[in-house]
Amino acid sequence: MNSSSLNQHRHAAPAAGFIVLACLLSTFPPVTGDIYLPALPQLTADLGGTSAQGQHTLAGYFLGLGLGQLFYGPVADRIGRRPVMLFGAVLYLAATIGCFLVTGIEQMIAMRFLQAVAACSGVVISAAMVRDRFDRQESARIYSMLLTARSLGPMLAPILGGALVALFGWRGVFAALAVFGTTILLAVFFGLPETRPDAVAEQARSESAFAAYASALRNKTILGYIITNGFNFSIMFAWIAVAPFLIIDEYGVPEFWFGWIFGALGLALMISAILNRRLLRSHNGDVVMAWGAGLTALAAGALLATVTSGFGGLVGVLVPLFFAIFSLGLVSTNAMAGALSVDPSRSGSVSALVGTGQFCFAALVAWAAGLISPDPARALAIVVFGCAMGTLIYPAIRLMRRSA
Repeated sequence: MNSSSLNQHRHAAPAAGFIVLACLLSTFPPVTGDIYLPALPQLTADLGGTSAQGQHTLAGYFLGLGLGQLFYGPVADRIGRRPVMLFGAVLYLAATIGCFLVTGIEQMIAMRFLQAVAACSGVVISAAMVRDRFDRQESARIYSMLLTARSLGPMLAPILGGALVALFGWRGVFAALAVFGTTILLAVFFGLPETRPDAVAEQARSESAFAAYASALRNKTILGYIITNGFNFSIMFAWIAVAPFLIIDEYGVPEFWFGWIFGALGLALMISAILNRRLLRSHNGDVVMAWGAGLTALAAGALLATVTSGFGGLVGVLVPLFFAIFSLGLVSTNAMAGALSVDPSRSGSVSALVGTGQFCFAALVAWAAGLISPDPARALAIVVFGCAMGTLIYPAIRLMRRSA
């Protein structure tokens, strides 16, 4: 495919089937992560683990999501999107069965890591597929659609997980994930087209994976977007790491109702993703990203204040946290589109770096949340505030450069 035809292809209207499949692949990690949360206290106790080890199953999951993408990115550029996604779907099904069969908490940590390594294939491939076909502004709008789909994970998966735990115990969650994994595998086998442009394949064949990553990381613009996305998305994962212990253990909310509370905050992602699509019709992605970063800082400051003062109890935690999570639709989607627009010839590798940064930041946050304070609300507020300050730096620099 020559440069002219590639540009025309990237401006074509997105087909509904293509968008549906990309959305389905992008839900792989959030559904897998969030459906399991209501089961975490029961699972941890049943497998003889401590609350810290329970959080380590989350940290291991986030780490697997991050590191796995380093493998998928350059391989997807070299051999294509379809075979890599098929491999990820098969590995996911095997790891999920392993999670169902474990008898100890250490085994669960290992299986969740492997499950994450498999699930992250959906993140890399869905992002690369979109960038293969569309330019930066249209990609940002489609990434908002993907985020809308991904927000269904935090909204619906914990509700389903709570019901499964109540009816079948924690192993019922992994039985449901095995069905989900089978659905993904069939959808990929029968419906996933090969979208990789010839220019991407030629670039991948001319350099090693290490060289592709090194070239991308030497680009300060790509690196700035990666760091911004990592800090911003870690706000959501700070909440995920703390939520079961804060809501179920600290405030005594039953597992079933935990899912509804968690889902209400997931609604923030859906609303902000829809708003982002509207804003991008008339505003540059970097400007919208800066607005979102400012909102992040304000919400994080309010969360720290309410937790420190004790004002509002659980509501005092959830309301500012809603707006902090809301910022993801304005910041992370535009950061991803910005990073992938810098070097389209390495779209798979850059997509992998964005995702790796995102989930490695998340793994660090999940680990830190368990160590900062025994009070889950205080740990959450401190971590979210730190992530918000990190989110603000590069968007402010980009905005100042545009104004200069």
